[in-house]
Amino acid sequence: MPRVETREDEIVNEIERSLESFYRDYIDRFNAADVERFLEYFARPYVSISNERGVRVVANDPGHASGFRRVMDGLKERGWVCSEIVGIKAWALDDNLGMILSDVVRVRADKSVLEEVRACYLVRRENQAWKIATISEVRPPYLGPGNVPRPGP
Repeated sequence: MPRVETREDEIVNEIERSLESFYRDYIDRFNAADVERFLEYFARPYVSISNERGVRVVANDPGHASGFRRVMDGLKERGWVCSEIVGIKAWALDDNLGMILSDVVRVRADKSVLEEVRACYLVRRENQAWKIATISEVRPPYLGPGNVPRPGP
């Protein structure tokens, strides 16, 4: 007998759709390279976690914008023109807390792939808007939360 969707299921599905929509908007802002508006998608402060740098608390203040501009300039120097979403998986953890696992390709002007990135985000709803609280890369061969397969060629 098929499972009947409950009101709780509807709420979870709605939150997960909201998380996916947030992430699509986030990538659109990234592609626009409007750093100040892009950084509005991050909590103040937020946390970046990586193997190389460990846990880093980022103030996300006006000084952070200039550093992020340098990151964008570095991508452009390497030929980047846009990032395209290959896959998104979102999980509602609470009414105002979620996790997003995404696969993105950074693309050059000739449409070739500059690099593939899988990232994991914890996001929190603040004043009705989702904000990235933590960000970390998921490097091959690891799959990250949910063991979601990486996109194929």
